[in-house]
Amino acid sequence: MKLTDILKEIESIQPETFENATGRRDILKNLGMKVAAIATPFAAVSMFSNKAAAKTTDILAEAIVFALGISYMQSALYTQALAATGLIPDSAADGFKKILKDKNSQVAYWVYQLTATGNVVPGVPSYDFTAKNALPKAMTDYGTFLTVAHAIEDAGVRMYLTAVQMLVTNKAFRTDAVNMATTNARHAAHVRMLRRNLGVDMMAWIVGTEPNSIVGEIKKAYQNEDNTTQLKVNTVGINGFAISFNAATGAFDEPMAEADAKIFMTPFID
Repeated sequence: MKLTDILKEIESIQPETFENATGRRDILKNLGMKVAAIATPFAAVSMFSNKAAAKTTDILAEAIVFALGISYMQSALYTQALAATGLIPDSAADGFKKILKDKNSQVAYWVYQLTATGNVVPGVPSYDFTAKNALPKAMTDYGTFLTVAHAIEDAGVRMYLTAVQMLVTNKAFRTDAVNMATTNARHAAHVRMLRRNLGVDMMAWIVGTEPNSIVGEIKKAYQNEDNTTQLKVNTVGINGFAISFNAATGAFDEPMAEADAKIFMTPFID
């Protein structure tokens, strides 16, 4: 079967059938087998865990694996941080416990969806948040931990925006991914404000390529975030208004491509 034939088959599916949980499961299984015959196995599984040999080739499952990868990483970050003696002040602990609960819920949801649709669930990687000692105080110094956390949260928002684009053909999955993206955005804003409370001059959203994140491994979360063109229109000074570069870049979160996500995440994976 050719890719064009598969696309035609997708177009012929009734929306109400595709968005029904049972119907969606059958469709995913069927399309997964057909896509496997023509597609290169999705690289994201090996990207997030070099111990995971199996790969999925289902189009929607690829998006789920992509979102699951950053959720795994975020869950591991807060699990390790909350377990580290004296790292997180008592005044901030409850907030991070709530964030961890949200991350674990996201992980559980995507794992369930992969399992329910007969797709491979990638294993959880082993994480080193010192980025192989490039950030040696990540789990011993609160300020350094917040720097790492805010970059990982920002990357999470961007990766979920990419997942939303990949899930655009499925209303149910797309809606869930949008909700998770907004949850991640709230988490990112919370962590950024904690950094601001420590005296770091930064906003609760990304501006440009984050001049306050100068460490190489951290700055990799902001590749292509300085984009000022939306729908082929340069938003700096748009229609004669005094829209600065910082305002233009801060107004939009840019999706993070798979290649950029790999560059950012790899140093933190054992």
